[in-house]
Amino acid sequence: MIWLMIISFFLLIVIGTPIAFAMGASSIFFILVEGIPLSTVAQRFFSNTQSFAFLAVPFFVLAGNLMVYGGIAQKLINVADSLVRRLPGGLGCVSVVTSMGMAGVSGSSVADAASVGSVLIPEMKKKGYSASFSAAINATSSVVGIIIPPSSTMIILAWLANLSVAEMFLAGIIPGFLIGFTYLAVTIIIAIRRGYPKGEKTTVKEIVLSFVNALWALLLPLVLIAVIVMGVATATEASAVAAIYAAIIAFFVYRSLKWRDFLAALRDSVYSTASVMIIVCAASIFTWVLINEGVPQLISNALLDSGLPNWTLLIIMVLIMFLFGMVMDLVPNLFIFIPIFFPIATGMGMEPIQFSLIMLVTLALGLFTPPVGTTLFISLHLAKVEMEDTIKDLIPFGVTGIAVVMLITFIPELTLWIPNLLL
Repeated sequence: MIWLMIISFFLLIVIGTPIAFAMGASSIFFILVEGIPLSTVAQRFFSNTQSFAFLAVPFFVLAGNLMVYGGIAQKLINVADSLVRRLPGGLGCVSVVTSMGMAGVSGSSVADAASVGSVLIPEMKKKGYSASFSAAINATSSVVGIIIPPSSTMIILAWLANLSVAEMFLAGIIPGFLIGFTYLAVTIIIAIRRGYPKGEKTTVKEIVLSFVNALWALLLPLVLIAVIVMGVATATEASAVAAIYAAIIAFFVYRSLKWRDFLAALRDSVYSTASVMIIVCAASIFTWVLINEGVPQLISNALLDSGLPNWTLLIIMVLIMFLFGMVMDLVPNLFIFIPIFFPIATGMGMEPIQFSLIMLVTLALGLFTPPVGTTLFISLHLAKVEMEDTIKDLIPFGVTGIAVVMLITFIPELTLWIPNLLL
């Protein structure tokens, strides 16, 4: 019956059922057939949301939306523009650097793709960049939004894996910037080959002014990480402060947030939080059935007893996660793979915090890979281009992303050095 449940889950996905409903329906099918009381469904559906740590998710989402609706993206674009527009493919480089800056403000790859792309993609097309490349660079660079801290996805991962949020945030700094800078290098190489234009020369005064104008926004991630790492506040308390801080600077400092924008930010935060939580609830039932039936333990034992060397097992796990990331959202994948792969990783002697970053970065690549890439679809819509026209431009970024995953897989210091230094 457990295999029928898994097969029915994938069949529901194939016919276009949303992930949360596919997980919930296949789990309830198993529970009904096995005669398990339906009260178990209600209990499991809500139990995982009754967590103080999860309160951080809506607050971080709200803080990010207030920043986006308050026009903070434009100020970060100005900073990035002053720094890198003279590089080959200047606007493409601005897109990458802005996404890195937005990551520390919004904590959401989807928000980054929408806010940065709506400004830069039309401008890139005007300057002679192809629509497919404009969409590809926006879709791929925005994945750093959930890797560079603070990130609501990191909080969910830390909660599921029973890890420290502060340690997760610190561990994500190097991998996040590594992806950002490697994508910057890829953008420059492609721009040179295709002859994309450079921007105008910048002055020191322009750079300083752009930083001054964006200072309040740039301070937010630094303050958040500092208070969490130093133990001044928990991640949940810091997220609430972040939302208040974002409202104050958008309303009273920059004076760029109108009342209707504030209401829109609240609305979008409710929608985003609800969509995340319904996935968490449905995934909780699905994962409970898998664990109760011993599926994670069965798979873990099979792989550990296979006799394969550790490096081969790691590559197999990365490959499986990458393939699942192409067809499923990131949060459901976390619920599925944490109970299956964490025992394998720890059984090989790997640090849990390192493997959590390997999992996060690998699954994040699925945000821009067909057929279900969220940031990809947003970017395609903004660029008014078809998916099949963009795949060729996505390949260099996808290959580079996998290379970064391999680096953090086999070089533990890339994820562990900062947490070990500061904690």
